[in-house]
Amino acid sequence: MSDSAKRITKATFFVIVATILSKLFGFLREVVLGAFYGTSYKLDSLIAAQLLPGVFFASILASFSTTFIPIYNEILVKESKEKASKFASKSLFLIVIAALIVAVVGSFLSPFIVKTIFKGFDESAKNLTWQLMRITFFYIIFLGANYILQGFLQSNENFVVPVLVGLPFNVIIIFSAFLKKEFDIYGVAVAFVLGYFSMVLFQMPFAIKKGFKFKLDINLRDPYIIKLFKLVLPVFIGSSVMSLNSFVDRYLASFLPEGSISALNFADKLNGVVYGIFSSSISAVIYPYLSRFFSSEKKDEFKKYLVLSINSLILIMVPITAAVLVLSREIVQFVYERGAFDSRSTYLTSGALMFFSLGYLGYAVREILSRTFYSIQDTITPMKNGILAVAINIVLNIVLVKYLKHKGLALGTSIVAYVSVFLLMRSLFKKIGKIELKSSMIVFVKALFASFVMVVSIVLAKNLIQIKTPVTFITKVTNLLIWGFVGVISYSTVIYLLKIKEAQWILENSIKVLKKVRGLAAK
Repeated sequence: MSDSAKRITKATFFVIVATILSKLFGFLREVVLGAFYGTSYKLDSLIAAQLLPGVFFASILASFSTTFIPIYNEILVKESKEKASKFASKSLFLIVIAALIVAVVGSFLSPFIVKTIFKGFDESAKNLTWQLMRITFFYIIFLGANYILQGFLQSNENFVVPVLVGLPFNVIIIFSAFLKKEFDIYGVAVAFVLGYFSMVLFQMPFAIKKGFKFKLDINLRDPYIIKLFKLVLPVFIGSSVMSLNSFVDRYLASFLPEGSISALNFADKLNGVVYGIFSSSISAVIYPYLSRFFSSEKKDEFKKYLVLSINSLILIMVPITAAVLVLSREIVQFVYERGAFDSRSTYLTSGALMFFSLGYLGYAVREILSRTFYSIQDTITPMKNGILAVAINIVLNIVLVKYLKHKGLALGTSIVAYVSVFLLMRSLFKKIGKIELKSSMIVFVKALFASFVMVVSIVLAKNLIQIKTPVTFITKVTNLLIWGFVGVISYSTVIYLLKIKEAQWILENSIKVLKKVRGLAAK
């Protein structure tokens, strides 16, 4: 096993653990917000108020982090760490200034934006939405700084801290929900701004330890800064187009029965926990390494780790999709159903979750492939493919929403995830030559068979095992854990019998990392 493989395995393991912890707090945040506000118009308004700053501009700012990583690694490989650090400082300063200008203008235009976009809202919902948007617009200032710090830390092989920023962020928002009587939903909006500020404060000491030095420098003629903005423009356009899809989803949902927007949001948050733990962790770790392999002209290593990442995602995402399909109602009940989140909310959210889950593998592989292009400093191809995919998605959404309501919006998103994978893979073959995907097809077929066995096992367990306790919540948790355990055991057994080398590789190296962690803890 190479040194790179060992570092990637170790980093991925720790990132997955940190992501689980962060996602649990994010989960708790959604549970608390659901308990206090349910699927009410107030929560609909808060979600809508974040669409422009939190989805549209957040995607744009995230694109700077995406393009920052390959350029930073190029400077690191070809020049020096000192020059790379100066580039990081300059990038941070420029993005914060740009975000501040956008926040001020966006806050001022909030009433016009809301009245233009959310025509399906009644007057009271529109007024509340633009008032909240005037607050939420200002968190993009800290979000921009956060993304650059994340890129800097990941490029310096600190993958855990960028994941853990979710802890202080979620704690602040959870605390604000308990102040409902004093500040109502406005307090939650302010908490989002403070939460993103806490992310910057949390990462700064670790960035300084890795060599980050903040210096005011606005030299826009720096060739690497020019390159950053050149590469970022296509990502900017691609992100804007992808964000347009979220706008269309929410716009169409605003004409559906009350709670449809919230149901889509709650289901989407569950998606973030379910597939984000693994796909985001793997892509976050592999991305800087792919950038470094490309800058060092190690083409074989580049392809090897790309295929390994895809195969690992297949092994993980296929069974998760199958499990969510048969346990969606129970999962939503366990996570959300309390307080104002009633059985109707569960029905709406679980329906959206089922159709979102069909795209788990597509979302995950799409993310890896997009980052593969960015690692070779090609941001044009993902943009072109993204525009085409979103156009298809919008058409699908308009058609499917007529027949499946909000569930049609979720299904359209899932279908287009696979369309995106096809388009990106075809373009990648043209860009870097043939990639051997025979092993991926074999892994997929085996994972599909093992998942079928798992589904049968879970259905049998649901019919045969029904634990009852005096406390409803404990009953739900106990049964869900038992059924989930049966599914994991059956899937793992079949995968083991089928002798999938990627599964054995993941298991062996995870055990090595666990032993190392145990040894460190003992010391």
